[in-house]
Amino acid sequence: MKPGFARSAFGVGWLAFGLLGTGPARAQESTNGFAFADFLLAPLRIHLLTATNEPAIHTTLTVKDTDRILGKVNRIWAQAGITFYLESLRVEAAVGPTNYLDRAREDERATLLSLRPKDSLATSCFHVFYLKRIRPNGVYFNAQGIFVKDTASLRKTEGGLDEPIPRVTAHELGHALTLPHRQYVTNLMSSGNNGAWLNTAEIQQARAAAGKFPWVKFAPDVLKQAETTRDGKRLAEARRLFEQAATVPVEAEAVRRARRYARELGR
Repeated sequence: MKPGFARSAFGVGWLAFGLLGTGPARAQESTNGFAFADFLLAPLRIHLLTATNEPAIHTTLTVKDTDRILGKVNRIWAQAGITFYLESLRVEAAVGPTNYLDRAREDERATLLSLRPKDSLATSCFHVFYLKRIRPNGVYFNAQGIFVKDTASLRKTEGGLDEPIPRVTAHELGHALTLPHRQYVTNLMSSGNNGAWLNTAEIQQARAAAGKFPWVKFAPDVLKQAETTRDGKRLAEARRLFEQAATVPVEAEAVRRARRYARELGR
């Protein structure tokens, strides 16, 4: 995969429910009390950092891996009525990888942030950077990005997620939505465990925080914008918006309509 490779949101596929489930089932009309009209759609840009001469940076995750990871992230966040859609995926060379480990020991924050390719940064989405080695499993640097190591490991708890990387990603996105650590092992915001649940207060807080980002939209607003854009003959933009609305993981007429129009515009 060469640097600069990008992929659209629709490649994620249909999201399953049940945190440990692996099948393509979708909730009927609502999940955890959230219907299509309640879902918030948040853009996520994924960066797979490469560094052929620095194995401590070079991720071995593939594009196919990110499909699985994002699917599991969204199974967790569905309980809060939030879906992260893939705004784009970048496979790109890290900036200045020389002496990465030595520099990281002195100042890990500055070193990690220095690896980000500047031309792939944006202020209109969440950013997740995957690399091989950092001291914690993952870290969130305010609006500057989330870093997750592809060698993450977690303690297993009852009902926890079956894979560390998506759980760590979902946990760090929780920090991006203002959630602090919460040391109940079955909770998403616990440290070092594979718990994936959110309580009512956390769901309310995360949704309130998400709603303050101008680029996080309610699903019906995205669908309406898609239909208006289609009527205006801006078909590529319309398809992108329909794809976003189609990622909402409930079996509702609005989702079926978004899915159908996205397919038709892709022909």
